[in-house]
Amino acid sequence: MNSSQGYVYILQSQNCDCIKIGGTDYPPLKRIKEINATEPYKSLGAWTLADFRQVTDWRTVEHNLHYRFRSSLNTEIKNQKELFHLSVANASKALNELNPEEIVYKPKIDRMFQDEAFLSYIVQLFKFTGLVHWIEQQGIWTFVLFPSTNGGRYFTLNIGSHEVAFSTLGKKDSPQLNMLMLDSLILDFPNVKKWLDNHNGTIYTETYATALSHSVSVHFEGSFSDALELFSLDGVRRALIAYWYEALIKKTEEDKLSSYERYHNYNAVAKIMERIEDKKNQS
Repeated sequence: MNSSQGYVYILQSQNCDCIKIGGTDYPPLKRIKEINATEPYKSLGAWTLADFRQVTDWRTVEHNLHYRFRSSLNTEIKNQKELFHLSVANASKALNELNPEEIVYKPKIDRMFQDEAFLSYIVQLFKFTGLVHWIEQQGIWTFVLFPSTNGGRYFTLNIGSHEVAFSTLGKKDSPQLNMLMLDSLILDFPNVKKWLDNHNGTIYTETYATALSHSVSVHFEGSFSDALELFSLDGVRRALIAYWYEALIKKTEEDKLSSYERYHNYNAVAKIMERIEDKKNQS
């Protein structure tokens, strides 16, 4: 990361009628903890993450946002210049209007959004595992888009230092391979084993050294449509949530960023959450 690269964020609190627009050169998770422990924000919190972007020059973007909304600045609360009488929606609109050249990893994000089958799977994975409720803990869990790995991957998802999901780029001589980490209770559902057998799949009971002791991983060949079909089977969602929730709780309590945090695609997560919210509003 270069010295200018960082994050701009929008925070909200139930105890304040303003939003906070700020920037930082380190992950939002760490910055939010500082804000919630520092006056005058502490007395107005707790503050939670409403929206964010990873940008090439966070100080410039933050300055431009503050200037754009200067007429809405709260001048009544002393010792601060980042509280605005503004809705989250209006502030988020400004983030969506940022110059594409200011957005980190934008070509990879565009590539994901051009592949509707891939995007649909990722959206469902975020919803199905409950990851949508852990947005503030980004950095403890990581989403790496089109990582540079042998053979190529669409994505890798990690909780802490171990993988919990990935899909490879299928080729003529090697079909797409998908992996998901689940709780071992999945072994109680023979319908899943039968489905995996039909997709050249396997359940591995010996997994990563840093994984929880009751974890298993499923590997199977197939498209993203096949992967979504797996989600519909009895036991799969229960086993996914059981493992991912406990793993996320454990890593959050450790309060340590993943060793892969520097590769995490914050902007892709922001766009995925935007897609989920749009779908919710349409239903």
